[in-house]
Amino acid sequence: MEKMQVPKPNTQALSWFYGEYTKGTLILNPKYQRNPIWSIGQKCFLIDSLISGAPIPQVFINIITKGAGTDRETSYEVVDGQQRLRAIVDFVDDKYSLVSTTAKSYPVSEIYKPHIKKVYSELPADLQNTIWDYQMAVQELRGWSEEQIRALFRRLNYVVERLNHQELRHSQYFGQFVDAVETLAEDPFWDEINLFTRRDSQRMKDVEYISELFIIMIDGVQNQQKTLDEFYAQYDVSFPGKRKYLESFQNVISSLRTIGDLIKDTRFKKKADFYGLFASVAELNMDSSKPVDLQPAKQKLLALHEKLDMTPPDELRDIFGQYYSTVIEGPNKLAKRNSRVNILLKMLRMELNL
Repeated sequence: MEKMQVPKPNTQALSWFYGEYTKGTLILNPKYQRNPIWSIGQKCFLIDSLISGAPIPQVFINIITKGAGTDRETSYEVVDGQQRLRAIVDFVDDKYSLVSTTAKSYPVSEIYKPHIKKVYSELPADLQNTIWDYQMAVQELRGWSEEQIRALFRRLNYVVERLNHQELRHSQYFGQFVDAVETLAEDPFWDEINLFTRRDSQRMKDVEYISELFIIMIDGVQNQQKTLDEFYAQYDVSFPGKRKYLESFQNVISSLRTIGDLIKDTRFKKKADFYGLFASVAELNMDSSKPVDLQPAKQKLLALHEKLDMTPPDELRDIFGQYYSTVIEGPNKLAKRNSRVNILLKMLRMELNL
């Protein structure tokens, strides 16, 4: 491949981009780009950046010129920055209104808040002009071959580690549900029981797992992953009962803290086992006026751990064999999770006289 040329830095007002778009000369969907998948929350957070004067990432544009003199035609192919520009164009065209973004990771400005539920044409003239006049940094590519452009696009995206499912949710949703689970993830309880590694936290695997636990409070035990995106989307803008579910979740944590040392030192800090324990305690707390004290059941849970830890699997019998079968070969499937919860629930009720 021939050596890449150096892009030419420039700036352009958003009014220029919109003008070229309406003329059909700004190409927002070149064949090597990703599909436009931004959520409404992402779009609104970008608009907040525009009206508050915050910087946004530069865009890369391939400038294509055909003909000469009076027959000369120029078009602008967006190599990187398509979703940003599409979000801006759609907002100026009143295709969506501003929504509340409550997630702590994405705090909106005070300028933004009074204009929630408004479309562009309903904004005061000064804010419309602020958006219209916003200067965006542009890297211009002139005379680049398609091979060079594809290589640049790969390079721009290669330096970023591939996002996992939860990091994608974090970048897509900005509202009520993500705010709730990211708040719950800050509880020191998770560090107390060593449930997550540092790498888990860096890649947001802790938030993903806590999301699964939180959904138990809303709609019971679920298949792993299957419904996470549905809940994030359903409760992004509005989350009826949010306070009640958060309180119920914290009550489960209060109960589990009574046996925190046991969890930390046994198989119950494994994700599959902890999920079953959490769900069974959530069920017990539903029938109690206050968080259940699990201390009386501590020895029974320890006995379960020791039996499973010290006995060859083919020698496990009765409840021990039944429990073991729920934590191997697809432990996060709905049937396995329900069986595990029922076993623990029966054990806890017996030990706690409930």
